[in-house]
Amino acid sequence: MTVQNHLETIKARLLNQTPPTPDYERIQPVKPSINIGCLLDIPTGSYIEGIHGEHILNGGKAHITGIVGKGNNFKSTIMHYCDLTALERMMMATFSSLNTYDTEMNIQEAGLRRFLKRFPLFREMDIIDAGFWSITDKVNYYANEWFEKFKEFLKERRKNKAKLELETPFVDRDGVSLMKMIVPTFHQVDSFTEFESEAVAGIANDNELGEASGNTIHMKQGLDKTRFLMELPVLSLGSNAYVTLTAHVGKKIEMASGPVKAPPDKQLHNLKHGDVVKGVTNKFFFLMLNCWHAMGAAPLVNQGTGAAEYPRAGENDAKGDTDLNTVKLIQLRGKNGLTGYTVEIVVSQSEGVLPSLTEFHYLKKRKFGFTGNDRSYVLDLYPDCSLSRTTIRDKLDEDQRLARAMNITAEIMQIKEYWPTFDKDLWCEPKVLYEDLKKMGYDWNVLLDTRGWWTLQNDKQPIPYLSTMDLFRMRKGLYKPYWMK
Repeated sequence: MTVQNHLETIKARLLNQTPPTPDYERIQPVKPSINIGCLLDIPTGSYIEGIHGEHILNGGKAHITGIVGKGNNFKSTIMHYCDLTALERMMMATFSSLNTYDTEMNIQEAGLRRFLKRFPLFREMDIIDAGFWSITDKVNYYANEWFEKFKEFLKERRKNKAKLELETPFVDRDGVSLMKMIVPTFHQVDSFTEFESEAVAGIANDNELGEASGNTIHMKQGLDKTRFLMELPVLSLGSNAYVTLTAHVGKKIEMASGPVKAPPDKQLHNLKHGDVVKGVTNKFFFLMLNCWHAMGAAPLVNQGTGAAEYPRAGENDAKGDTDLNTVKLIQLRGKNGLTGYTVEIVVSQSEGVLPSLTEFHYLKKRKFGFTGNDRSYVLDLYPDCSLSRTTIRDKLDEDQRLARAMNITAEIMQIKEYWPTFDKDLWCEPKVLYEDLKKMGYDWNVLLDTRGWWTLQNDKQPIPYLSTMDLFRMRKGLYKPYWMK
């Protein structure tokens, strides 16, 4: 008997048995991460086959996310981009909401509204005035008061689970029906470093600086934060609330004396020696599904002209323009993907995160997916559109098909970069993908009039779903889009 035959015999015997396990209720077959683009989906996710044979990318925004960094590294801006993207994609299908708790008391609504202009749906409606994005701060609620209202809201949603559930594109355990989930809501604490309860504030108010009786402030604050973090996973996943916490990074102060000092302990392996995340407990690192370190923010200017690397039309001569910046995001902890890699994000100080320009910048640095020279070139998946450094920003905003082709090309490159075990017979260069699918009779205008992100009631959306994995499989004759006649 061969080893394979032996294993098949054992498998047949085991499948005829009832496993000797307690009668527990099983978890959902998938814990959904919401696609948010901007190079953040592929490294944090994986593809899952859907009910039609399509492949859904389960990656992007997980239920509990941390974004840490020093000041002026766009932590809050990146957080707002991630949550607004996820919110808009859910609101294409249903209702949802975003709630921000500002512990630093420096947010102004006018400043947040500038981010909304980048989102087609939110350009049409002011979600702040309409109540879909609510902002409160420590002036209105100390952390304990805010947390009680937060818990009450989430517990009520869990209680009414049956009324709030809609279908996801993920297959349920029976293999024939679609898994349902509670319509998600989104919540931000900006920042967790300044998360302060009324009791902590009372100790501070009752004691002058230097008084010994005030020394318990930090211990009490640590206990409050630990309790919040201990309760957060059950609250978050039980009610399908997606929570993001920001926190500050600073230098660790060493109290040891003497000529030889031991090297400082690191909170996380990929955090630099001497850097610490301020005002958080160890639970912060254990419970984050993704924890990003925003660092190295720098103006994105052209070395030759001194102007913006990717200017708007009519801004080519604006020397010293520092509106565009790059920010490095290092994945300190990823529960569902890799850890320790760096993603570079392009951020506009006036507009917020620019996902399509981020993808272009990523591809240009790797010289991947383009044909032409360094001044004029075309994207292999969209060859009829001529590109250059000075026109790309406007064209990405104006041409949806170009932006979609850029997104697919970036995901193709990221699969090669971050998924070393990916099927080498399936993966191919964008130019090969374009030409082979065209020979098979597919119309690339139709293929680019799609979306690569999933939402609730996925099959009922007017813009059809098509993932990068689907395109790979189509080229091999393994899949035909279920929505295509």
